[in-house]
Amino acid sequence: MSDLVPIAPGSPVRFDAELLETARRAMSANSVRALQSDMRVFGTWCRARQCSGLPASPADIARFIRDKAAEGKKAATLARYVSSIARAHTLADLADPTRAELVRLELKAQRRELGVRQKQARGLRYRGEVADPRDVSGFVGVSVEAMLAAAPQGIKATRDKALLSLAFDTGLRRSEIVAAIWDHVESGTGGGGRLFVPRSKSDQEGAGTYAYLSPRTMQFLGEWQAASAKEGGAVFRRLHRAQRKTGEDVWSVGARITGQSVTLIYRDMLDTARAAGHFAMLSEAQYESWRRSLSAHSTRVGLTQDLFASGQDLAGIMHALRWKSPTQPARYAQALTAEANAAAKVVGGL
Repeated sequence: MSDLVPIAPGSPVRFDAELLETARRAMSANSVRALQSDMRVFGTWCRARQCSGLPASPADIARFIRDKAAEGKKAATLARYVSSIARAHTLADLADPTRAELVRLELKAQRRELGVRQKQARGLRYRGEVADPRDVSGFVGVSVEAMLAAAPQGIKATRDKALLSLAFDTGLRRSEIVAAIWDHVESGTGGGGRLFVPRSKSDQEGAGTYAYLSPRTMQFLGEWQAASAKEGGAVFRRLHRAQRKTGEDVWSVGARITGQSVTLIYRDMLDTARAAGHFAMLSEAQYESWRRSLSAHSTRVGLTQDLFASGQDLAGIMHALRWKSPTQPARYAQALTAEANAAAKVVGGL
């Protein structure tokens, strides 16, 4: 940590190697990366102003917050910076300067000025913007069903359909999608199945849980497994294309895909569906807006919205998508509830 944050001249600050190693094992890989990234940002700021980062003064931290807010950082990012600074001081066995009233009030002031609402991934629902996905046949606009229907023949489309279908069924985050292995896919009743999820963002200690897989997804997974000729290891793998002299494509199956690949696969499927004429109601600008807002998290948002639209209660949705707090799923449903509140019932009939 000392290589990331400037230490005051003459300071006796020393990091205990055993403590750092234990902290690394106790934290998730994402948490470790976030801490290192945040402290690099703080360290760069401190070096430019020739001030100490360890120990840091409340006044310097407050100035750091103001400067980063002026650069356009969101309130949530500022709060994370402060949390990381606090963690670094704790690991160095130093008093936590972020507890000072000056720092607390500066964060509060920035929340008031910037607002606390975070940018949200666009929800990719199964049949699109419909009142209840169970009451309609076919899809309306951008939807999982349209993307699956437009997928062409071939090994790449076979993999992509299995990935999108599984992601929607389970509401998994991208790190959990790419971590799926064949040994964790189990058959269930009625053609459906389940996926064992050994670890997730809300289950860092690895108690594990199961996510439901529809008959549709089990069929796609079976087709992908046959096409990839892989019976073990990672479910979703990279594909490498070469060409014979005759011009024929030859595909080979490689290692596990990365988390970044999930968003790219979604956008590629979206483009294919657009080319097939499924989103003709969208202008070019509307489509580009949709495409930019589509991410690996969109299926998790869309599934949550479909569950709310289908009348499922919050407790059941939290259990199905493995949430510990109701805040995020309730936020995903805000746009839907606007169409069902008291004002909508009255104004819609005028």
